[in-house]
Amino acid sequence: MGLLGDAVLVNWGGIVDDKEIEYNDWHSKEHMPERMSLPGFLKGLRAVGIPGTDINHKYFMMYEAEAKEVFVSRKYLERLNNPTEWTKDILSNYLSPSRTICSVISSKSIGVGGYLATIRFLGENILNNHNVENLKSFTPIILKLNGVTGMHVIVGDSSYGQMNTEEKKYRSSQGLNDQIVSQAVIIEGINYHSLETAIKKFKKKYSLKENNDLIINFYTCQNILTQQDLFHK
Repeated sequence: MGLLGDAVLVNWGGIVDDKEIEYNDWHSKEHMPERMSLPGFLKGLRAVGIPGTDINHKYFMMYEAEAKEVFVSRKYLERLNNPTEWTKDILSNYLSPSRTICSVISSKSIGVGGYLATIRFLGENILNNHNVENLKSFTPIILKLNGVTGMHVIVGDSSYGQMNTEEKKYRSSQGLNDQIVSQAVIIEGINYHSLETAIKKFKKKYSLKENNDLIINFYTCQNILTQQDLFHK
């Protein structure tokens, strides 16, 4: 299925080595269920980088919501400003946090792919060749590739939902503030090879060159949670 709502909250980052097992347990058993219990949240996802991924980019998390306003709602802000003790401990060990509220520009997929590739644009000055309408127009070609099951284009809002909450304070404990993405592309597939081929085509089509403002990573999905899962009897 495509992304369920009109907005997503995307996160990239890492966790210190001796907290990684606990981090996964916390995210699956406390954090995602907590978020899915809030009005407007539709689906949560966590994915881990393929072997060799930089520890600072090792995890990719995404929450799908009905609209951007969900991420600044009173009930959500109450959670952000009243983190549990477990949340405080985990976020204090988070590395290189990246957190952005985004609008969904385009979303096409067949089910949920077990592998994901993400292309992040971090700079404010996006080349005309890289604007979201150009990237979106490449969707039909990417979806025709063997093993590719979906592609999503999102645009970040650097002025939205950037309040100095308690969670944000703990998340920056390792000395870095939240990184903001200007826009991103997420590609889903059934294996790494399919996504590698898709990324190569993207690079060639749009002359993409990886640098500090354009980061490409590959992930495997670890856990997905929806409201239906949470309240299923």
